Amino acid sequence: MSEAYSYDRPFRLKVIALCLDDSWMSRYGNFIIKPEYFEQADEEAITSAILTYREKYGCSPTDTDDVLVLTNGQHKKTISIIYKGREEWDLQLAGDEVVRFAKEQAAKLAILDSVDDVNKGDIQSAIDKMKSALSVGELINSPGIDPIRDVDTWLYEYWSTKVRTGWTHVDNILEGGISAGEMGIIMAPQNRGKSMSLINLGYGAASIGSGKNVVHFTHEMRQSQVAKRYAARITFRFPSQEEDLDHYAEEIVEAARRLLVGHIRIIGGGKKMTIHEIDSYLHRLEDEGFEPDLIIDDYPDLLVSPRRYKERRFELSEIYSSLRSIAEDHKCVIWGASQSRRTSHSKEIITLEDIAEDIGKASIADIIISLCQTREEGEMEQCRLFMAKVRDGKNHSTIAAKFYGVQQAIITTGIIIRKSDREQTDV
Repeated sequence: MSEAYSYDRPFRLKVIALCLDDSWMSRYGNFIIKPEYFEQADEEAITSAILTYREKYGCSPTDTDDVLVLTNGQHKKTISIIYKGREEWDLQLAGDEVVRFAKEQAAKLAILDSVDDVNKGDIQSAIDKMKSALSVGELINSPGIDPIRDVDTWLYEYWSTKVRTGWTHVDNILEGGISAGEMGIIMAPQNRGKSMSLINLGYGAASIGSGKNVVHFTHEMRQSQVAKRYAARITFRFPSQEEDLDHYAEEIVEAARRLLVGHIRIIGGGKKMTIHEIDSYLHRLEDEGFEPDLIIDDYPDLLVSPRRYKERRFELSEIYSSLRSIAEDHKCVIWGASQSRRTSHSKEIITLEDIAEDIGKASIADIIISLCQTREEGEMEQCRLFMAKVRDGKNHSTIAAKFYGVQQAIITTGIIIRKSDREQTDV
């Protein structure tokens, strides 16, 4: 707040006078003004009356009597001062300061409203309220884009932020990968290769051809276990028990020098990590100069929901929605893994209907790839990647792949042509 311009009563009355200007309200006021931001009872009542009138009639009241009716005949003197001041006061400076005023008032209210949350131990709710307060006025600075006039902005940004999966045939379907702010999910039954798939996604993003920076959050495994799997993917082997580990370490460094352009950071968060902690880690990395392009979370279902619900499925939707928001805020791509139902173990193709616990994940994610593998395929080191959901592309393509468990490598080999597609081609 400026020392030369305090938010005292004269200032607040000027803000209320601005609310009588239809043009100003349409451009600014409708997005930021709330009655509770005003400290005196008459100020709050008059502001509430003006906003009520605008909601009903689509314009601000021009007659003082209308406001007087909506305030039950009270505050006549203050109403008169505001209407007279609208014609006499210089409101330009008040208009320039009003966003900062609204942010400050919203922050004060958020702090007071968060006391009970803090006492209950619900820190995340308190944080969310403060974030909401600090976002007051953002819509004013983001009036949207024109798909035609702004084509040179959104079109190139969409393509320039894409992050490859490293699976050639998948990237072809996705036309280069998925873009910043989007979310992908790997879906598979228990112990069927979800973590291994995420290792391949991280490796594919950081390797030659992409060179992206990757942050890999792990809740199920230790950081060293995840590092071991990345090393196996880079060198295409695990070390044997009798092997000289110093030699293997040199091999990892040499292979990474040849194959990796980007960098990979592994963060162990445990099974009680919160969305706020993930966001804090990312901000810390950015402060250190590490700008992430891809975020990987090995099991989002284990995260603590920002809000508590009676049913777990609502909490899961909240978790995935919050992760997607983090991707948007940090201009990153995010990939996670989700378990499919037990019955999917015996299915040849795992579809969206097989998502465990909460189908809401399917509406939040932009891309869902299911890892499918029969027992016979497992014995032959093969699997299939089924494109269960592609928001802006072709769904239900099936891609054949080699599945090298020891080497932590999944390498696609071709798109499987379905019988129906082959018959249409023949015709």
